[in-house]
Amino acid sequence: MTPAQASLDLPRRIRHTDPDTSGLVCGSDPRHVKAARRWAMQATRATPSAAHPLLVSLAELHANALKHTASGLEGGRVRIEIQRRPRLFLLRVGDDGPAPGAQVTVPAAPTKFGVEGAGPVLAEGGYGLALVEALALYWDVSGSAGGPLTVRAAFDRPGRARLPM
Repeated sequence: MTPAQASLDLPRRIRHTDPDTSGLVCGSDPRHVKAARRWAMQATRATPSAAHPLLVSLAELHANALKHTASGLEGGRVRIEIQRRPRLFLLRVGDDGPAPGAQVTVPAAPTKFGVEGAGPVLAEGGYGLALVEALALYWDVSGSAGGPLTVRAAFDRPGRARLPM
């Protein structure tokens, strides 16, 4: 079976024994980002306004995985998991690791500090992780440089974003 044939069954739900955990595997097709957002809206079992921070972050993390890792190559995959907790949504987006021959990178919020007191200034590039930083209560990366990585983020279940200090 070729990678293209294997990806015909994607996106595909991942079964979990925990009823408060939902998972989805998507392929390298950029249209799967939209399908993942629709799936996530259902998986959160929340109103659109409560789920909005998670949905925006999911789309950005999914698009980043397709753009910057082997997940965007033919046969690549992006694994998404949403866990519903009493006060939080936990989101995990995993990639296939770096593309062959590509520079190994680890996700970091693209900010740099400008003039003292002016606050962070966005660096050149996308705003994906800056949006996650703004919308999530907390986020981090698990895995190791050179291998598959998973970005994890926690969101307030009522949908309130963290306010900058």
